[in-house]
Amino acid sequence: MIHVGGILMPLSANAEVFYSLGANLLASGFVITGIDISKVEARRELSEAISNMRFNINFEDVSVNQENVEVSFTFSTVYDGGTQAKTTKVGELTIAGSVHAKETKKDADEIAETWKSKKTLPLKIAEDIINLLNFECGARGTLLAYSIGFAAPLPISRAKLTESPSGQN
Repeated sequence: MIHVGGILMPLSANAEVFYSLGANLLASGFVITGIDISKVEARRELSEAISNMRFNINFEDVSVNQENVEVSFTFSTVYDGGTQAKTTKVGELTIAGSVHAKETKKDADEIAETWKSKKTLPLKIAEDIINLLNFECGARGTLLAYSIGFAAPLPISRAKLTESPSGQN
């Protein structure tokens, strides 16, 4: 049993609620079964006003066991102050954890092979996970950010990934 919005629900029902809430984010068909957060950190280094926020999501590791896929991630927001000519890091918000998903055996094997050979995920799955993490970490990071006087870490637009032309970085 787990509390969802003040209601005690069986874990399987929570998974369905979670899926229905995130369904619009998952165009690839990648089925998210949960998100575990293992680290949250908010640091304010200077009392200067915020002039810019920079968002970054790193996929740290991917593990595949049959149809189960786990993607370890770090979501960070760096808050800058100063002017465009000379910026100063004012603080940072970091959330780390892992996304758990179910895939077909064939797709799970493709994910494992892509990670092993390129240290990346298939494009559409990476896009879906980035958009999901922008939503989840933005929502979870809002209280952390407010507690140290920062704006909520909410990326404004959805990520849209494309393949870069061959030979370019």
